[in-house]
Amino acid sequence: MRYWMLIGLLFSPALWAADQADDTQTAQVAHFQDSRYGYAAANLMHLNLDYDNYELTPSGLMLRLGGMVDENWGVELRVGTGPSGDTRRSETSRNKVDYTVDHVGALLATGKWSFDSPVVKQHVESFFVQGFAGVADVKVKTVARRCNAQGCRSGVDRNDDTSLAFGAALGMRTAYNIGLSLQYMQYVDKEYITVSGIEGGLEWYF
Repeated sequence: MRYWMLIGLLFSPALWAADQADDTQTAQVAHFQDSRYGYAAANLMHLNLDYDNYELTPSGLMLRLGGMVDENWGVELRVGTGPSGDTRRSETSRNKVDYTVDHVGALLATGKWSFDSPVVKQHVESFFVQGFAGVADVKVKTVARRCNAQGCRSGVDRNDDTSLAFGAALGMRTAYNIGLSLQYMQYVDKEYITVSGIEGGLEWYF
């Protein structure tokens, strides 16, 4: 019996070391799995439309779907619309032009860096900064109403533009795999039209 006890004492440090190594490896795998995630989000958009030297502010909804290939880099797809339009009215007549955004679509590369909360919060997991760059397509719908002595008539026009897009976000991730973000995006920047926006997002990580 004493010999078995001695043998056990001799091998126990090695077994403890092996257990610690397994625990470390398991923690590393868990951390790696946590850093690989997809996310879905819904953004409320407040767009700034600079169109033919007129500034307008339609609003709408954006849906986002993304995935991270590692802790910092990923890809995101965005699809949105701005049905709540803005109107430019003539000061001297009944003429007016209504502006809405038919669609906003974007394919973006994204970089994300997370950091711990400077103040301990029970339900807050981390804060993050995120950048976006890629290609976007925006279609703007205009409905022009022109009136004269014979009456009023309306005409519909749609303008579709594709451009390089970029933006940045600040956000917070909670312990419930739900996050909040505040973003600035510029979707189109051309000589006669610029489409940018401030967006607030609710994100779900999976």
